[in-house]
Amino acid sequence: MDNRIALRVELEKAIEETGCTLSSLAEYGGLSIGNLSASLQHKGKLRPITMKQLDTLTEALGLPEGYYYEYYLAEVFSHNNKVAIPRMKSFLIRCAELGKTDLIMNAIHILVEHPKYTELLFSVAEELYLNGLVEESLLFYEEIIQEEKYHHSDRLAISHYRIFRATIGSNAEENYKAVIRFEDFRKNLPENFQLDALLKLSKVCLSLKKWNLTEQFADELRILSTIRYQEELLLMKEGKTEPLITERPLVVYYGQSYLIKSIALFKQGHYEKAKQYIEGYEDLSWFEILDEQGKKEVESFVCGQKRINIV
Repeated sequence: MDNRIALRVELEKAIEETGCTLSSLAEYGGLSIGNLSASLQHKGKLRPITMKQLDTLTEALGLPEGYYYEYYLAEVFSHNNKVAIPRMKSFLIRCAELGKTDLIMNAIHILVEHPKYTELLFSVAEELYLNGLVEESLLFYEEIIQEEKYHHSDRLAISHYRIFRATIGSNAEENYKAVIRFEDFRKNLPENFQLDALLKLSKVCLSLKKWNLTEQFADELRILSTIRYQEELLLMKEGKTEPLITERPLVVYYGQSYLIKSIALFKQGHYEKAKQYIEGYEDLSWFEILDEQGKKEVESFVCGQKRINIV
């Protein structure tokens, strides 16, 4: 039996067994009785069942979440057998939330020849990641890395970056492997991601005592944050406001680049050279682009430098 018909037959059977009416089910989930009735018809041209309808019916029937998902994959195709992207995206996200990896892999196998395959997977991965479902997003980022055709694409670089961030933990060896895997993609990231990535790379390498890499990433961070500061300053003077959206205020990246470089030099015994970089972050009050958070960050650099001087 076709899975689309099988899904409707199973739902009809469950509704009959519970003695519920369509109107009571629709009212329970705030659904349109007309739309629900049309979607459940299994004769003639089938009207797609939405994820909201399926999840609402499943809950109303007292069944576990995702109970009917094994039948649902057929619903993501339109009448001409093309993938309905919105329904497929909703299906993949819900499967990820519920840990239904087998169903995700089945969907990916079907999607692999679709022209917007990696675009769809990236959209799913980003939604999961930004909603705090980091572990659930990694399968999709890994698939993008395997299938992305364009080596210099933003999608590929961001996928590597997300996996790098998720991998970093307390295991030094695994952290170093993560650095090596990601470092070649850092320059393909959008600029706002580059600042965050270089800060993370330099901090991780500092903790690993990889001094050459620490200095290299800190130098890149200093150069990039300086260029970005000059660009934003120019825009501000022209009355334009186009601040780059980053995790931290711009002053953090600038100050941290000097701080991390100074620590790396100090640890190697290059004390005089380290002092030159300390001067780069000990007083950042001249920094013109500062919001309230930025001002607090400047103060933290001052307090940090006082502690270093005491030591």
